[in-house]
Amino acid sequence: MGKRISRVDSKHLPEKRKARGRSPKDAARWQSKILLYLEGYDPRLLDKETYKVYRKISGTGARLRGPVPLPVRPLPESTATPETDRVHRRLFLIFFPTEQTISLLEKLSLSGSVQTSISVEEITAEDHP
Repeated sequence: MGKRISRVDSKHLPEKRKARGRSPKDAARWQSKILLYLEGYDPRLLDKETYKVYRKISGTGARLRGPVPLPVRPLPESTATPETDRVHRRLFLIFFPTEQTISLLEKLSLSGSVQTSISVEEITAEDHP
């Protein structure tokens, strides 16, 4: 049989605190969103590099969504070889990056076969996670 769930008395629940402006922790954050794209021909190598980036960025205190696998893009036949006929892509959405996040992205070193591109956008009300 399943576990018994005891009833909770609403009198003993902790009260929710109202947010009063920005906390000192949020004051150091940028009000923007960073889109980090990773591209590569080898999906296994790309996933390894993606995992390294995920571990590094998640330790900086920024809100992180991803990696989001994007559709595979075929290359035109003139430039494609049997090994590099498709480009695999991953996307990271980084919300409210800290100074530590920005310095990490500046120093980011990945494998030579993985290309990165970074774009920065302002956060609007509907983008807020």
